[in-house]
Amino acid sequence: MIKFSVARLEKEPIELVGDEPAEWLEIEPSELLSVTAPVHYDLLAKAVSGGALVEGKVRTSLSGTCGRCLEPVSCDVENSGVCLFYELPEEDELDITEDVRAEMLLELPMNLLCSEECRGLCPHCGKNLNREKCACRDEEEPDARWGALDNLKL
Repeated sequence: MIKFSVARLEKEPIELVGDEPAEWLEIEPSELLSVTAPVHYDLLAKAVSGGALVEGKVRTSLSGTCGRCLEPVSCDVENSGVCLFYELPEEDELDITEDVRAEMLLELPMNLLCSEECRGLCPHCGKNLNREKCACRDEEEPDARWGALDNLKL
């Protein structure tokens, strides 16, 4: 739980540093993606006119399978631009747990990649194109059934 005292915030900025377990992100571990490290947060909450501003970063580590070549991959993910504004509540404490969790989820990749230059698998023979070149043709011949459309003048 990431909480801070509203009364203390009105007197001084509050550093929020800590770790939440990997399960906190509520991502079901699988071969494709799993969180492999606690989620570390390093935030600073300060009073601003009419509310509280929380800024900082959140990071964790992931492992899974490359979305192009299906090789195992691991990477660190960080959201260094967390910036949240809250109106000060009537309660003594402000719980920002769910908002920080959402900020971290926004940074998770749709597909893990072993590298940006990953060439993936050949769609014909299935060879990993990062390791070897295949004998398949680079381009398929066009489907003859669509040939009549090539002659249309639009």
